[in-house]
Amino acid sequence: MSLRSQILALIIIPLLALAGVGGLKALSDWDRFQDAQLTEAETRESVALMKVIHDLQVERGLSAVFLSSGGTGASRALKEARAKSDNAIQQVPAGAAASLKHLDGLAALRDAVTGRQLQPGQMGARYSETIADLLRGVSIPLLHPKNADLAQLGTGLVSLAYAKEAAGQQRAAGASGFGQGSFSLETYRWFTRTGAVEGQLLDIAALAFGQSLPALELRAGLAPSGLPGIREQVLTAGPGAPAPEVAVTDWFERATRWVSSLRTAETTVTGAMMARAQQEASQARRALIGTVAAVALALILSALTGLRLILSFTRQFGSLQADLDRLARKEFDFEPAHLNDRTEAGGLSRAMEKTRAALAEAEDRLTSIEASRIADRGAVVGKLDDHLARLSNRDLDCTIEEAFPEEYEELRQSFNSTVATLKETIQQVIAATGSIHNGATEISTASDDLSNRTESQAATLEQTAAALEQLTASVKSSADGARNVEVTMQEARQEAEDSGQVVQRAVSAMTEIEQSSLRIAQIISVIDDIAFQTNLLALNAGVEAARAGEAGKGFAVVASEVRALAQRSADAATEIKTLIGDSSKHVKQGVDLVGETGDALTSIVSRVNTISELVTNIAEGAAEQSTGLSEINTGVSQLDQVTQQNAAMVEEATAAGHMLHTDASKLAELMAQFKLDGAAGAVIRKAPAAEALAAPSAHGGELEFGSAVPMPAKAANAAWSDF
Repeated sequence: MSLRSQILALIIIPLLALAGVGGLKALSDWDRFQDAQLTEAETRESVALMKVIHDLQVERGLSAVFLSSGGTGASRALKEARAKSDNAIQQVPAGAAASLKHLDGLAALRDAVTGRQLQPGQMGARYSETIADLLRGVSIPLLHPKNADLAQLGTGLVSLAYAKEAAGQQRAAGASGFGQGSFSLETYRWFTRTGAVEGQLLDIAALAFGQSLPALELRAGLAPSGLPGIREQVLTAGPGAPAPEVAVTDWFERATRWVSSLRTAETTVTGAMMARAQQEASQARRALIGTVAAVALALILSALTGLRLILSFTRQFGSLQADLDRLARKEFDFEPAHLNDRTEAGGLSRAMEKTRAALAEAEDRLTSIEASRIADRGAVVGKLDDHLARLSNRDLDCTIEEAFPEEYEELRQSFNSTVATLKETIQQVIAATGSIHNGATEISTASDDLSNRTESQAATLEQTAAALEQLTASVKSSADGARNVEVTMQEARQEAEDSGQVVQRAVSAMTEIEQSSLRIAQIISVIDDIAFQTNLLALNAGVEAARAGEAGKGFAVVASEVRALAQRSADAATEIKTLIGDSSKHVKQGVDLVGETGDALTSIVSRVNTISELVTNIAEGAAEQSTGLSEINTGVSQLDQVTQQNAAMVEEATAAGHMLHTDASKLAELMAQFKLDGAAGAVIRKAPAAEALAAPSAHGGELEFGSAVPMPAKAANAAWSDF
């Protein structure tokens, strides 16, 4: 490398270093700018998707009102909500179009709601599934930005979005419960679960916004909406009981105000994220421009300074090079340039002048010395040529024993040392070749055995995966049957409770009949007393008529008739009293029997409730078993795939082992061509351990990897089954 090139390198290297550092800084700023732009675009797409999610949540709530009212309520509002959802979907940027694939079944779902082909719970589940898929798509970019502030805001925004989804689901559950007059067990669980999830997610979101948005109060709109009181009433009433006296429209309007309050907070957070993303992009753009400008200016100044330095050094060292060329051509009758300069080039010229004078004086002496050296060199070269020819024929027993002239003696010793070192190296290579040959034989045999076992394992694992998949389907079918039994038991419990209420009303009616019989008996007693008094009066009237003689005969006849009438009234009253007494006894017996029937129905209701709880527990356990078996089935399928890949890798390793075995054999043949101490290199023979590996097992067994001891087939199969 020329001095000019070295000087140029000394200038270019700092320039390259400066350019590299500046380039790295520029690349860093460019990456930051690109990340900021990407974050801004993803935030804009997430905002558009969240608008779609919000409109779908409103549409879900209105659909619940529509279905609960039998198609008479919120029909017009539902059409308007669907139009808003379609408009929000059209406003989604093209970069987020892939997330809209989850809306492929929206049209069919709307048709099913319009035709009232779904129950409110079924409708809510399908809408919620679609919204959950959209939320998962929105959450991924929001949770992984490179800016720490945006990552914290994104975490809080995701929690807030899921909290708003829980509030929207509770709005739909409440609309279903209030519309039907009571909360079924499923609707009640839906209502309470979404309320609990909403509170937890709002707490998480508040923690995330605590530093970035301290003024944001997420629950500010909850109390004014009046929802806490209504929620408390629903929780107090419990499932199956009459719903609190709240109109569906009133509930939906209050819940919508609360969801709108969360939507306002969501909009505030997305606005803050957009502002921070735009600020980050602007800062990154300014930093990139500043870095590029600073690097360009530094490179220009450094290049100008380096160019001036190169031109100065080139002129001085060009003349020095010309003088050195003259010395190389053995021209000593010249005066070096820059001899009187005070620079580094002048110092070199003065040193060159001394060298020129000394070379001119030594030229004559070198001529005579060179002649004698040529003669000695010829003898040495001839000897070396002879021994190098023997070395080229792979004869390592070719050391030089004759002494060389003093100045070439070191060359002879170096040659002998080289031959000795090469001989020792070849001997070690021959020994290593034998070890490599034996090791390659063992690896090749073990790879063959491992390949066979891996193929067997892959087939067994594939059969296991198929059997586990069938078991998963069977458990899932059992879980579905348990769910159906649970629904039937709930209906039976409701019917038993209704029958108990009917029996209680019958007991009340029989009690009232018994009380009426007692009142009739009392009235008959009064009539009996009146008949007795009338009989006494008629008797007195007959006595007085007898005293009156002829004048009282007519009155005596009347008194006799009145007495006979009173006697008949008394007899009839006594007979009626007897019948009423018998009727009261029968009524009392009926009351006792109906009471016992009511107690029996109460016991039946209690037993049905117990059976319903047991069936519910069985259904939940079967569902959990189905979920666990599905996860195990997925894991076994993945293990099956990994085993198939391992089998392919083992086949590749087996092929590599065979290739290594072949290469070791070739290397052994090459090493055998070298002659060591008058004899050729020993031929590599297969080691006893390798022969044992290469020979087939007497009892059809397999070989354990890394060992020369055969493993019986049963032991190998047991080891794989344990794995």
